[in-house]
Amino acid sequence: MKERPAAFAEHPDLLLIQGNINQAWLDDHLFKAAEWQAPHAIDDALRAALIDQSMMLAHARKGFSMTQARELSLRYGVDINPLVSSRRWADFGLIAFDMDSTLIKIECIDEMAAYAGCGAEVAAITEAAMRGEISDYDESLRRRVALLEGQSLSLMNRLIAEKLALNPGVEKLTTLVRAQGLKMVVLSGGFHPIVDQVANMIQADACRANQLGIEQARLTGTLVGPLVNAQRKALCLMDFAKQWGLTLQQTIAIGDGANDLAMMAAAGLSASWRAKPLVAQHADLAFLALGLDALLQHFEETRSPALTTALHLIGKTT
Repeated sequence: MKERPAAFAEHPDLLLIQGNINQAWLDDHLFKAAEWQAPHAIDDALRAALIDQSMMLAHARKGFSMTQARELSLRYGVDINPLVSSRRWADFGLIAFDMDSTLIKIECIDEMAAYAGCGAEVAAITEAAMRGEISDYDESLRRRVALLEGQSLSLMNRLIAEKLALNPGVEKLTTLVRAQGLKMVVLSGGFHPIVDQVANMIQADACRANQLGIEQARLTGTLVGPLVNAQRKALCLMDFAKQWGLTLQQTIAIGDGANDLAMMAAAGLSASWRAKPLVAQHADLAFLALGLDALLQHFEETRSPALTTALHLIGKTT
């Protein structure tokens, strides 16, 4: 590994705040808050440049916790994450994505159920499972799939044609991640061939998902083979890391629901996007204000020049 610049002295208290911020918000909230203070090394011109890019740096005061960060993030509608200035894509080799509500806007089974006329019943089970209120995820998934019995395969084809759209920032993030040489995989509790289509949209190297039972071009209301549940996602992450000669510390996992917690815990770095509170609380980095490409600012190679300059100046003050 290449040596990190000496100017990037680490500040364990350094926070990156991202979102729809302006000078008035900074003056009224950020710089008056008891939880943090502005870095003295950043002058007015650099501060303006950072604001133009929807971000600002702050030093957390002693005792500030990430639980507080998540609470303040929800209160102000901004992202508040610790910034490791020396973090590089070169230190990682694999990034794993959940699909539903992470890469794409929808929960596929809910949309399929809406087409089938049982949307409300399925959506209620999905929400409870995502919040972690249903302890047996496998059973909750089987219950939802059973409601689709007898539906035509055109259900999935219609969803692919009408509903699949990447979430904000996904295309930019995955394009730059791919350019950095990382492997990308989609690990989803959703279904083939929908997951295959999304994996193709981001040019992922591989994907894993559930297989629906099919007879005479209709859904049987059953699942075939092992379920891609929380434990399976974590195992798939481990298997792919081993396949490509990587340690788990060289992996990144991104998700939004309780079904993603195990793979996020196994990965060297975890992130969430517009996640359920339980998941955001357990993520190393949690995003809700901007697109998923906000993650790019947390890596040296894809950081904006303004943020890079600010970090150099802060590093020189140590």
